Amino acid sequence: MRIHKYFFTPLLFITSLSIAQPKGFSSVKNVQEFQTSLSKSNSQINTISSDFAQTKNMTLLSEKVKSKGKFFFKKEDKVRIEYTAPYKYLLVMNGGNVLVRDEEKTSKINTKSSKTMQSVNRIMIDCMRGTVLNNPDFKTTVFEDGHSFLLSLNPATDAMRKLFKRIDVFLDKKSFDVKRLSMIEQGGDFTDMDFSNPQHNVTLNEDIFKTR
Repeated sequence: MRIHKYFFTPLLFITSLSIAQPKGFSSVKNVQEFQTSLSKSNSQINTISSDFAQTKNMTLLSEKVKSKGKFFFKKEDKVRIEYTAPYKYLLVMNGGNVLVRDEEKTSKINTKSSKTMQSVNRIMIDCMRGTVLNNPDFKTTVFEDGHSFLLSLNPATDAMRKLFKRIDVFLDKKSFDVKRLSMIEQGGDFTDMDFSNPQHNVTLNEDIFKTR
């Protein structure tokens, strides 16, 4: 069984529920004010290090598939997602290059030749930089409750509609840290990716973002 079929696929083929106001949330009245606050907060962050736990519910399996690992981000465009349990899997995005490594092989991808990988790369970077609302591939609706902002990304192009139904990004209302990516695939499978213990502006060795 190939590991990435169950642990990485949700990051590449993220979808979610049909657009509607989520239960317990209300629309943000002043989106411009929200965007200004988000940009200001993220402008002060150069690096992010956090833990994550991922739970994938599959219609063909009675049990949930759980995994965990470490997440790293460095401005402007470097991301490392390292699954550590129950299996090892690595994704590194650096500029226009992507490295994927599982227990069987290592693959290198140039995102310039793949619209899909360009979009995945930009989504992950936008979440960390706070520039999600500027992504032309999606129309973003912003909601809030007492503790979180919810950014619902809906495809705005035909190419993205073939890949995604919606991406939900949950942000902490005080720190603007990404708390969760909640994902539902076309076939009914869904995935929650929860981030915890975020650390800002820690020193990150450039070597962890190598794609060669």
